[in-house]
Amino acid sequence: MSLEFSVVMSGQLGNNVCILTDKDTKETWIIDPSYNPEIIFEKIKQQGLHVTRILLTHGHFDHFAGINFLAANLPEKPQLALHRDDLELLRDGGGSKYFHMPVIPPDDPDFILEDRQELRLGDSTVQVRLAPGHTSGSVIFYLPGLKTAVCGDVIFYHGIGRTDMPGGNFDTLVDSIRRQVFSLPPETRLIPGHGSETSVGEEMQHNPFLDL
Repeated sequence: MSLEFSVVMSGQLGNNVCILTDKDTKETWIIDPSYNPEIIFEKIKQQGLHVTRILLTHGHFDHFAGINFLAANLPEKPQLALHRDDLELLRDGGGSKYFHMPVIPPDDPDFILEDRQELRLGDSTVQVRLAPGHTSGSVIFYLPGLKTAVCGDVIFYHGIGRTDMPGGNFDTLVDSIRRQVFSLPPETRLIPGHGSETSVGEEMQHNPFLDL
């Protein structure tokens, strides 16, 4: 396994931006580039990384606010990937109008993510798991080789994503967590879109929003 994984907290909303790199080739994917993308850009330059893809867990503005900067400043424009059910949300600014934080959306995705799709980075697999409820097209990226899942705003340490914005539904979100998160091994590390990391086992036992 040659996959390297790191998390950088970025922006005024404390977003967790994830960076996946194949150590052999330096090919790199970025998940959810947020505000202050200069932090990510400097890391990329210092380590000589080659960014080929940007993956979005969902279409909210704080998870894509850094895309346009990266696309304009990287040597090659990375491919963008999103689930189709969040495409209109992305085009509409990702809900930024509700927070009076306008963000110019990026270009439309280069390819669409599908449930249980398997993406290959070097010799490693990244599995896409559709988990609606926070938004209609929220996905989780599961990295079985690293026993890690990047969850966006689906689940947090002892919390879950908000469901009071367009596309949100509490019952749908709880069902998604039970099917797509709690079906993973208990030791799986969970990286939420904001805040501290946690694990499947921890949330199964102690998440107050999920009465199992």
